Amino acid sequence: MPVAPMFPLGTVLVPGMVLPLHVFEPRYRRMVNDSRTHHDSTFGVVLIERGSEVGGGDVRTDVGTLARILRAEELPDGRWILGALGIHRIRVDRWLPDDPYPRAEIHEWAEQLREQAGAEDEEEAGAELAEGAADVRNEVTTLLRRAAALRR
Repeated sequence: MPVAPMFPLGTVLVPGMVLPLHVFEPRYRRMVNDSRTHHDSTFGVVLIERGSEVGGGDVRTDVGTLARILRAEELPDGRWILGALGIHRIRVDRWLPDDPYPRAEIHEWAEQLREQAGAEDEEEAGAELAEGAADVRNEVTTLLRRAAALRR
């Protein structure tokens, strides 16, 4: 089973949704670097059931979404401004130690409807996703410009 870097959040990410992130914790800064270098710019996002996003010690759900980093800007102090897109649903098979950041063995959680869909439905869904991705790129570009203006 593939091992993925995981980003537990107090926010749900669904496939096709854009997730803007301000990454400031050292462990997640490292996760961004590793995701971009070793994981095809992907990481899992799961909801925190109990606890806090900052500092660890949280209780996480075992269902989430694989996200792909579309845009990334590293700030001079090492923080990151990211724009990520939810790709597909995932299920966590096993959580691994949070060293240096949360990681888990995952698999894609295929939906029955997708398995039953015909080629036409897939083509239509692909076209809608491409349109959505263009909108996402525009939104992320705006977010990065605003972040750059804040640095000045």
